[in-house]
Amino acid sequence: MNPLPRFVPILGIDIPDDTGYTENDKEHQRMEELKEANRYHVKAELLQLTGAASDQELEKWANDPNCYETETCAKELAERLARRRATEGDRQEASAAVQQRLSERRQAIQDNPFDPRTEVSADAIHIASRIVKHLWIIFVLLPFAIAFVIGLFFGGIVK
Repeated sequence: MNPLPRFVPILGIDIPDDTGYTENDKEHQRMEELKEANRYHVKAELLQLTGAASDQELEKWANDPNCYETETCAKELAERLARRRATEGDRQEASAAVQQRLSERRQAIQDNPFDPRTEVSADAIHIASRIVKHLWIIFVLLPFAIAFVIGLFFGGIVK
């Protein structure tokens, strides 16, 4: 056994014991073992399926030093954010195009307020159907009815 104490406070020297490790080395090894014991793997299914893990989960795993897949999670999160930025730009372009068409349409209507419409309103359809029905009765059904009555009286059935 070593007659000197393991740590000499006056000199600030850490003296190795019989195994050759100092007290600080042993503490460091214990900390590394604890860190290794606390490390974990993210479920592979969550990383392989694109939408399975939320952005908050990916960010948590990417910033967690105990996670084995920090690089994978960080890469997946960066890819998602890049895709989102790209689609956001496309959405903004589409929205700007729609707004442009609407403003052009409004301007055209203001320039020429009379716009002959190609669609027919429900009221116009209702009125037209009634007119057509009455004209059909007057010009088709009524002449056949008159012809039938005249045929009965003058055709010899009724005398």
